[in-house]
Amino acid sequence: MCPAPAPRILRCMSRLTPCLLAAVAPALVAVNAPSLVATALAAPPAAGPVFPGTTWEARPPEELGLSRSKLDELRDHVGGRGVVARHGHLAYAWGDAAKSSHIASAMKPVLSTILLLAVQEGKLRSPDDRVSEVEPRLTGKDAGITWRHLASQTSGYGLEEAPGAAYSYNDFALALYYDTLTAKVFREDGTAVLKTRLAGPLGFEDPFTFEAFGPKDRPGRLAVSVRDLARFGLLYLRGGRWRGRQVLRRELVETALSSPVPAELPRTSGKEGAMLPGQRSIGGSRNITPVGPGVYSFNWWINPGRRLFAAAPEDAFVASGHGGMRALWVIPSLDLIVAWNDSSIDDHDATPGNPASRLNRAARLMVEAARGTELGVQGTSFTLNGAPAFLLGCSLYGALGAPEAALRHELAKLRGLGFNWVRVWATWGAFGEDVSAVDGEGNPREPYLERLRRLVAACDGLGMVVDVTLSRGNGVTGPPRLQSLEAHRRGVETLVEALRGRRNWYPDLSNERNIRDRRFTSFEDLAELREAARRLDPRLLVTASHAGDIPRDELRDYLHRVKVDFLSPHRPREAGSPGETASRTKEYLAAMRELGRIAPVHYQEPFRRGFGSWQPRAEDFLEDLRRALQGGAAGWCLHNGDERGRPDGIPRRSFDLREKGLLDQLDEEERRFLEEIARGVEAGPRK
Repeated sequence: MCPAPAPRILRCMSRLTPCLLAAVAPALVAVNAPSLVATALAAPPAAGPVFPGTTWEARPPEELGLSRSKLDELRDHVGGRGVVARHGHLAYAWGDAAKSSHIASAMKPVLSTILLLAVQEGKLRSPDDRVSEVEPRLTGKDAGITWRHLASQTSGYGLEEAPGAAYSYNDFALALYYDTLTAKVFREDGTAVLKTRLAGPLGFEDPFTFEAFGPKDRPGRLAVSVRDLARFGLLYLRGGRWRGRQVLRRELVETALSSPVPAELPRTSGKEGAMLPGQRSIGGSRNITPVGPGVYSFNWWINPGRRLFAAAPEDAFVASGHGGMRALWVIPSLDLIVAWNDSSIDDHDATPGNPASRLNRAARLMVEAARGTELGVQGTSFTLNGAPAFLLGCSLYGALGAPEAALRHELAKLRGLGFNWVRVWATWGAFGEDVSAVDGEGNPREPYLERLRRLVAACDGLGMVVDVTLSRGNGVTGPPRLQSLEAHRRGVETLVEALRGRRNWYPDLSNERNIRDRRFTSFEDLAELREAARRLDPRLLVTASHAGDIPRDELRDYLHRVKVDFLSPHRPREAGSPGETASRTKEYLAAMRELGRIAPVHYQEPFRRGFGSWQPRAEDFLEDLRRALQGGAAGWCLHNGDERGRPDGIPRRSFDLREKGLLDQLDEEERRFLEEIARGVEAGPRK
């Protein structure tokens, strides 16, 4: 027999047995992998982007919008050992990710980061200080060498060219760079500098040293594990910030990534010149590779105009050693980090303009693995990238009116709190501001349609789904719109065209379409709207929301006439509603089986505070979510809006996000709900 459901049902469900899961969430029990909601409800509260702690939290790649099969291909193509991280979580690893060994020239961006930290600490005025100020033996033309020259491989050291006159990938200059920066500027050995400035603040898990082969064999050769190298990449991905600390000022991060060697700069002639007595090399010669001008910035390989890594996005930047055998990839637009070592790849020099190079083929597999977030339907469950998932979200009705930077920050906060779904309106006006993406006739309305595109793209990168809702309107939130079928169809087509190719969104064709005012949309109209959407995008999922519980005869129409892909009933907003959610959900599932077609049940808009005389508390939200899971629902929303009882409607949470974000406008009970689901508190019967 199955044991009775545990009272702490919202604790990390990944630890529950399949038998117990059967009592909690039947729609999720078909797979062994934990659902997204399980991990989400177990995640600690976050104020923004996720960072690793003492150990790096791992999540299945599917939950982070990554294709496991493509990552398997990447592993097989690259070889050696490596890690993949996305959204601040460790998503995939192969080989011994904890093994520390030398990373060859992939250490150079670490060295240039130490240089920028010297500037940040006031040890140097800027990267354009002359090295001769601390190493006076540099004379003649070499007296003009700056730290920027050393970080750009344009110093001319040991060659005939003057500083800045030619490009030369030069390991004698690199040894000068390392020795002078550590011994003369920091007055410490390199490993000590690394420990206090980077390894300590970033919480490196494994051994590290700048003496990979011992203190007498080419000091400056960095040994580090691939997972700690990935932490270094995450520091740059997060703009120099680590948890609550700005480890490296953002403007210095931007300097490192936006100061390429001029594309027109010639390569060195190779004619040798004088060097300091006893000058050593850190490993190689004075003229190692022709690649660099236009794509080399403070020892990072950057990708402007897709000049270098043709298969990677333009914002990618890479630390590469031994021709790509040891590498760190950072791709901000995908929120992705890949690090590897001891690979068989060694064709970095053949990469420019050559999509068939092994390094570019690896880049292509990374991009294909992060193909985007894809919402699907499997029986009565949703899937994200093929894995069963529970949509846990909140309302962001007026999101298209929010400042873009603030909205992105808000989305990152929500993702950190475990949310993977948001609802925005394409037809929304409130408090004197119309932020609709389509006008009353369904035509594009800028800049809001472009804002919608960017919002959906941002959510795609975060592994989040977006419900884009249309409504004919009843005059409460602006003038009625989409009042004819032609206008409504045009609005649907405008949205589908604008968001074509994204798989992380769906349209709610008509909000609360059954209300008999100017919002009303017949089943005949809904069927035509669905067909219009599918003609443009045959894979697009669609729904239409219903005010209140859905009667059986209308349930048949939704399933067989309109052919929605899932149901979106809005449960009654009264005190007894939470206690009915499990039984109501089971009734839907049983009725659908009898009607010959099953689909997920998504509670995209339950009750909320500030709506009527009943003011739900945190316990009510918790009970409703718990009972939705128990009943087999596929999604649930923390619904929120304005305070209807106040003339100014303040707070205007979700309805008006121009001045404050949603989380800043939540009240005490809503905040307590977020804290409690994050902690996994008891969610038994209400008191």
